[in-house]
Amino acid sequence: MSLVVSGLFSYPVKSLRGHSQASTHITSWGPDRDRRWMVVDDSGQFMTQRQLPKMCRIGARYQGGDICLWHLDSPADAIEVCLDGSEKERYVGVWEDSCTALDAGDAAANWLSAQLGVSLRLCYMPDYSYRQVDLQFAERGDRLGFADGFPFLLCNEASLQQLCAGLGRSVDMQRFRPNIVISGAVPFAEDHWRRIRIGDIEFDVVKACARCAIPTVNLDDASREADVFRALKAQRQRGDEVYFGQNMIHRGEGEIRLGDAVEVLALN
Repeated sequence: MSLVVSGLFSYPVKSLRGHSQASTHITSWGPDRDRRWMVVDDSGQFMTQRQLPKMCRIGARYQGGDICLWHLDSPADAIEVCLDGSEKERYVGVWEDSCTALDAGDAAANWLSAQLGVSLRLCYMPDYSYRQVDLQFAERGDRLGFADGFPFLLCNEASLQQLCAGLGRSVDMQRFRPNIVISGAVPFAEDHWRRIRIGDIEFDVVKACARCAIPTVNLDDASREADVFRALKAQRQRGDEVYFGQNMIHRGEGEIRLGDAVEVLALN
């Protein structure tokens, strides 16, 4: 059976709800405009569903150069955020990294704070800001936005099916926040891939993705489901970590689409 791209997802704001798309434009950053926005606390530290699971109930989508946020339980409760050049710079933290961002202003901060019940700010990573991918796995000059550590995450449909068989029920692939989903492979075949090609673009498959509590969040009601992590541990624990999906770095720019063939170029 041939390997194909069966899902493509974009996450405009780190840890807010993502959305599927028919194609992904890839730039030097990775997926175009993916996780260029981020929610931070008053000290500038990033906030995610780890601390605030209700972030999964807030949608985010680009409208031209602006971004629209809305609560999925009340779609009419929305805000459009635009950058007009008057934004103040601030340093923000993502794990061990600190980088320059633009604060999106009080209206966006007040809206997010009201939705999530804690004081928050919204910020944007401008083109001149720079965040290096970990040089243990990357080349100097490999950059990314506010994603945890790598510009791409790949997941395999068959791997999720096997996880769900052990769990005894289905869970949504979007819990794992992949950019690219593939079908046609056996479960966890991706563990052995080291380089792949999709369309005209090659990707280094550099590191299995260690998982936190985010996949336990039910996207329908933001509740935590501990059995999901127990199933992950039962099938995917290696040492002190559990793994699902593969982090990737792209080696080219262009377009990938649903249905594109996936070619494995190198195995470990």
